[in-house]
This record gives sequence, structure tokens and C-alpha cells, in this order.
Amino acid sequence: MLFFASGAGLVTQARPVTESTRSTFSRDAVRVALGKPPARDKLPTIKMPEEKIILDIFTKAMDDFKNEYPQFAKWGWGPSVKAETWNGRHAMFGFLFIWISAFCQGHGLIPPTSELLDIKQWGTLADLGGGKPISAQRAVILIAHVHVLIVSIAATIAPFSFQDKLFLEEGELDDEPMGLIPLWKRGLTKEAETWNGRLAMLGILVLVGGSFGTNTPFLELTNKLFGNVLF
Repeated sequence: MLFFASGAGLVTQARPVTESTRSTFSRDAVRVALGKPPARDKLPTIKMPEEKIILDIFTKAMDDFKNEYPQFAKWGWGPSVKAETWNGRHAMFGFLFIWISAFCQGHGLIPPTSELLDIKQWGTLADLGGGKPISAQRAVILIAHVHVLIVSIAATIAPFSFQDKLFLEEGELDDEPMGLIPLWKRGLTKEAETWNGRLAMLGILVLVGGSFGTNTPFLELTNKLFGNVLF
């Protein structure tokens, strides 16, 4: 096979594709070039732990809280599996709401951050302190969260029979701890929910820290971290 460099008058003999070029090309690319099907028998895999990894320090913290604050522990408050489950659920909802807010900002569905509320019209509700008003965008997002909070409180006070309750009932035992690294069980499982909840909590911390550290608006940083797919 000959390759001609246009305008240069150079003729270069290309090296044949052989198994010796494995260091230059990927294994599958070499096999396709040789007319062989791609090798799919030895794909890299990540081995997940088959047993829970529970550290004594966490178990001790849970036991100490139960002994020191039994009136709270019986409801599932404090360092408990129940509390982690609900924290993870709120974090997952928070991440979803962050994406929705970023999408709405980028497409003009909510007011821009430059539009401020009039303190004379809205009073102290619009005052951040020192006579500085909040933005109309922040007010819209805040009121949306208030509506969700009201629904959450109603669901806590009078849940449906199929809903998971926020607190443990009298005499109800908490679930077994998921451990430092939960088991890898896909689908609608408690392990999958724990993975999603922990990743959501970690993601929110990364976004908040990144926003403060880079002095970048929160929703703009969210859009950048997700490849500018939101706006």
C-alpha cells in the first residue's frame, strides 16, 4: 500500500499490519485489521466485595448513640441505617432538582440571577442582610422547595400503607448496616439505593466545594461538570 504526500513528492512504504504492531494498536483493532473478530472473552472486570465490610468504629458510634440518647435512637435518629436511607433519598432528590434548576436557568424558564427582588415590595423576606435583596431566581427555587417540604411533612404525618415511614415505630428494629462498601446488587434493592444515595451526597459536596473553591455560580458549575448538556 502506497501513501502519497500531496505537494511534497514523497512516497512512503507503509508497514504491513501484523501481530508485532500490537504495542501501537489496541488488540481489537489489530484483530479487525487481520480479518479476525474482536476478542471479547477477556474483558476487564471490577470485582466487588462479596461480604459487607463493617468497621468497628462505626458500630461503636451507633451503639454509643443508642446508649446515650435512647429516646432519639428508638425513632431511628442519629447514626442509623434509617437516617442514612433518608439522607440519601433527600440527596438524590436534591441532585435531580439541581439538574432541573440548571436546565430551567439555561432555557430561560426561571428569572436570571441579575434580576433582584424589590425590598420595598417584598419586605424582609427579600432581604439578605444589610439591605441587599435576593435574586428572583433564588426566590423561585426557594418557594419550589417549600412546596416539596410541605408534601414531605404531609407524607410523614399521614403516610400511605405502601410508603416507607420516616421514623421507626415503637419496637421496630433498624435494618442491618450496609457497611463501608455495600454489596453490589443491582435493581430495586436496598444496596442499590444505598449506593445511589451515598454517591448523591458525595456529588453535592463536590459541587458545593467546587463552587466555593472556583468562585463559579453553582448551576453553571453543575452544567460544566456534566459536559454542558443542560444548557
